[in-house]
Formats: sequence, structure tokens, C-alpha cells
Amino acid sequence: MVVVTPVTRSILAKVVKGAIVRPFSRPLNYHINFNKYMREFEVAKEELLARKADIEAQLQEQLRYVGGRSTSEVEIWLRTVRDVINDAQHVANEAEKGKYLLRSNVGKHFVQITLKMKELCAKGGLFDSLVVASTDIVGHFRVIEEINKYLIEQEVGMVGVWGVGGIGKTTIMNHVYDKLQEETKFSKMIWITVSQSPDIRKLQKDIAHTMSNDLSDDETTIERAAKIREDLRRTGSYLIILDDVWQGFSLEDVGIPVPSADNGCKIVLTTRERKVVQKMGCKEVKVARLSEDEASQLFLSQVGEDVLSADPTMRPIMKDVVERCYGLPLTIVTVAIAMKGVHDPLRWRNALNRLKKRRDVLKISYDHLEKPDKSCFLHSALYPGDYGIPKEEIIEYWIEGLPDEMESREEMNSREETKSKGNACLERILDSSLLQGTNGKNIVMMREIVRGMALSLIPKDRRFFVKAGMKLNELPNELELEEAVDMEKVSLMENFISKIPPKMSPKSKKLTTLLLSGNSLEEIPEAFFRHMHALKYLDLSRNPIKSLPNSISNLKNLTALLLSECENLEELPSLSKLVDLKKLNLEKTRIKEVPQGMECLVKLWYLNLRFISCLEEIPRGLLPNLQGLQHSNTVETRGDNGIEQVGNF
Repeated sequence: MVVVTPVTRSILAKVVKGAIVRPFSRPLNYHINFNKYMREFEVAKEELLARKADIEAQLQEQLRYVGGRSTSEVEIWLRTVRDVINDAQHVANEAEKGKYLLRSNVGKHFVQITLKMKELCAKGGLFDSLVVASTDIVGHFRVIEEINKYLIEQEVGMVGVWGVGGIGKTTIMNHVYDKLQEETKFSKMIWITVSQSPDIRKLQKDIAHTMSNDLSDDETTIERAAKIREDLRRTGSYLIILDDVWQGFSLEDVGIPVPSADNGCKIVLTTRERKVVQKMGCKEVKVARLSEDEASQLFLSQVGEDVLSADPTMRPIMKDVVERCYGLPLTIVTVAIAMKGVHDPLRWRNALNRLKKRRDVLKISYDHLEKPDKSCFLHSALYPGDYGIPKEEIIEYWIEGLPDEMESREEMNSREETKSKGNACLERILDSSLLQGTNGKNIVMMREIVRGMALSLIPKDRRFFVKAGMKLNELPNELELEEAVDMEKVSLMENFISKIPPKMSPKSKKLTTLLLSGNSLEEIPEAFFRHMHALKYLDLSRNPIKSLPNSISNLKNLTALLLSECENLEELPSLSKLVDLKKLNLEKTRIKEVPQGMECLVKLWYLNLRFISCLEEIPRGLLPNLQGLQHSNTVETRGDNGIEQVGNF
């Protein structure tokens, strides 16, 4: 018989109580202190929303008067705040339901989100700066003032802003455009980038797009012009900015009425050539090179005063560097950003020597990029110059270029995390001024002057063949020559190529990227892809193609297949062998069923099946079996005959 003494009984009672109470003490605490935690939650939420409103107001004020763009740090903070506020609202909604048994769980979420909101609120008060200042309009205030004066004067309908490449014409017009958006002078403002060879039909398409209208390819240029003319007439007063015009052309041919005092409309064009301004009958505004003082001011604003304060002997070297930038803001900003934080006089002298060759202006900035950023930057040169490139496309390309070991779930927890890293890569390139932001928030561009130098920087052992936006009607003969064997990347996008010779089969065994988007291809011969065993990135978007050759099924290394807006495409060959495919875009095609072999795409991360009116079914269970899928834009199907209803996730 075991005798339990009073002391033993007391000890056992404490042990048992601890064993039972401890696991329930924390949930019980959340339950008991529910109202307290909810009050703290509401206070933290109020404070965070107030801090967010203050920062957004300060940001708008600085952007209005200083120009430029918000810093990446501020953008990330604002995005995180929005996400946390959404989470907070969800928890608040749960609390409003008033379910007694859920109080401990909701109380726990109150505590967790309150902590996040307090941390964000504190971080919001520590920003050194909210904007990356647009100081590259230094010295151009007179030009901006003159342009604004002509936009007010009734008797002036067209303004021509001209000056050498890199002088800042587009930057000036961006500034004018942004300021006008804050006013109500014009009913509509349209920005069109024209580039080297004016293409009337493309200009018509771009203008119609900005007015949310579609033009049929079957319509003649005259019919399209009549539609645009009527749309613009209904718009009322408008401003059209034609950026980077290299040759004069007829506004009437495009469908743009000549501006007059009666219609209150204005047109501003930018060009390198004074003769274009004269031919188009514009009021001239010349953009001159910066003076020595203005150039020095701009350079110091970007490189930082600390370089001189650390070593005063650097001043004469820096003066020589600025002189070698020839008063061109684009060159000055590019070089200054590249040399920011460099305090070694030897490196400055080296930069000065390289500046004696104009090509090396870009090389200095390029060399300061990280290795993945360089690849991303060079990929941007595959697009036509001054072409609006969606940020998402560049980021997706960056993701596709990641080495396989970086894609393990241990290192990349989700696609969103990966995209965040890709976005940071893009921001670094933008910060270097090698790419430029545009009026479209999600669009960037590479200026023609930068693109030309970028293509010259491509290592000789990496063969790029780029004929993007060159108005080609057929595939270049170079693709059939022996030199095609060594080609790695080929860009023939935004041309008028309508046919590929039936027996054409480029022996491009090293080709990894092929861009044929924005052409007029209706079919591709079976032999065309026969030797492209290394192909990873294939973009055939925006072609009237009806079907794809079966040889695509054998591109076993393909990671991205882009077919969006192939509005005549009705079927695809089997994809079962494309086991490395990560991105498949079939948006706005006419496929009636998903391609065979989809269930084999175990690495697929991105799937876009939006706006496919003919799609009859998505086999039940297909999407859940694609376990790597983290981004899907899909249709809402009818839900009968084993068809699955799916949306976005």
C-alpha cells in the first residue's frame, strides 16, 4: 500500500495542475483578454493608417515639386502596409461575427497583426527619403516653361521639341505630361512613341488602344483613319505627344485632325532633327546641352557630395569626367550613378579614360550591375528601341533564367518571393538609368541610344541576332547560313513577317531564346524547330497563327511557351515531353480543349487561360495535380460534363 503524505499530495497537485493548465493557458489568455487585445488592435490600425496617409501625402507633394519616382523601399513599405491592412480587415470581420468559441483564435490573430502594424508604423518614420529625385531636368526649366507657354497660346497648335540624342527631350515631356495630369486643361492626353520608321498602321493601332478601341486588320488605312478622326472629334480637346519622331509624316493619313484654335487641341513631338520640326509645321523649341555649371550640379546631385568631402583632390578628376559627358543629361546621370560611392582616384581616372570612347559611357554602368542584372538588361535590348516593355515580362524572363538549383523550394518558398527578387533586379537597372520608366506605371523602355550601345556590349561568345521592329516582311537569310549554328538569342518581334519557307530549318543548336511576337505568321513549317534542341524561351504571341507544328512537342528544354493573342489558334500538339515547362500563356486563343499531356508539366508555375471563349472544358482534377502551379489565370467554365470551375489563384 502506497502512503501519500500531505507534502507529496501538494507536489502532485502542482504537477498535475501545470500539466493540464499550461497547454490551455495561452488560448485562455487570448479568450479572457479578448477585448483588451481588440482595443490595442484598433489603436495600432488607426496609427498605421494615419502614418500611411501622411507618407502618401508627403510622397505626392515631393513627386509634384521634385519629380522623379518613389524609392523602392517606400514602394515595398506601402505594399506591405496594404497587405497587412487587408489581413487586419479579415480578422476584424471574423470578430464581428461574434462567435464565442472563436474568441481565443481571433484574439491570437489580434495580437499577431497588432505587432506587425506597430513594426510597420515605426519603420514608416525612419525613411531617409521618399523619392529618387528627378534632377535630370536641371537646366531645362526654360524649355519646360516655353513648352507650357505654347500649350496655352491658342494660335499655336503644334510644338516641336528637338535636340541631340540623350539631351533629355523625353524626360522633359514626361515632366510636362505629369504636371498636366494634375490639371483639367485637356479632356484626353495621349502619349505615342514613334521611333525610327513611322508606321501609319501601327500609329493608328496605338492611338486606338489608348482610347480603348480596336481596329480591324482587314480595314484599310483610310477606313482606320476615319474611325480615329471621329473618336478624337468626340473626345473634345486633347493633347497628343509623339515621342522620338525620326521622319516627318502626314497627320491626316493617321487620322489626327490638324490642331487649331477652334478645336482646342495640341500636338507636341520630340525629335533629334530640326528638319522634322520644320516639315511638320511646328513651333520650334530647342533643347540645348547643359552648361558647365548645370552639368556639375546634376552630376553632384547623383554621385553625392561625400565623394568630394572625403578627398578634395578628386575635384579636378571629377571636373574632367563631367566635361567628357558633353552636357548630355542621360550620359551625366548614367556615369554619376555608376560612380556613386567610389572614392578611389585610380578608379575615377580609369573611368575618365574609358569615357574618351563614347561606348564606354554605358559600359561603366553596365559593369556595376550584378551578374543576373546584366543578363536581364541585355534581354531588354531584344525589344525594339523606345518600345514599351511590360515590367512583368522582364521579371518573368529573369525567373526563367534562374539556374535550377535556385528553384528548390528550400531557397525559393513561393513564386511571389521569386517575383519580388526579380522586381528588385529590375529596380536596380532602373536606378542605374539604363532603363527608363514611362507614363504607364507597369511599363519601362530602353532608349534607342542606350539599346545601340547595349547590343555592342554583348560578349562575342554570345551570339545575339536582333532585327526587332525593322519592318521585315520575311525571315532574314542569316538564319539559314552556317553562322546560325552559334546563335543563342534571336529577336524578330514587331515586324510584318507573314510566311516561313516550307523547308526552312535553321541549324541553331545553341538557340535558347526566340522572339517572333507581333508578326503576321499564319503557319510554321514542321521542319522549322527541328534543330532547336536547346530552345528555352519561345514567344509567338500576337500572330494570326492557326496551328503549331508537331515538332514543338520535341523541344524538351522549353521553359516558356507564350501564345497570348494568337486569336486564330485552335489547337496545340501534345506537351507531354515538355517536362521543364514553367510558363504557358494561352490567353485570347481559340483552343477548344487544353493541350494533351498537360498533366506531365510538373514544373509549371504559371498558366494563363483567360479570355478563351471556345474552351469547352478543363478536365476535373488537372489543376490540383499541377502541384508546382502558383499563378493561374483561368476561365470560369460551365461546371457540367466533368468540367471544372476555376478562377485566379
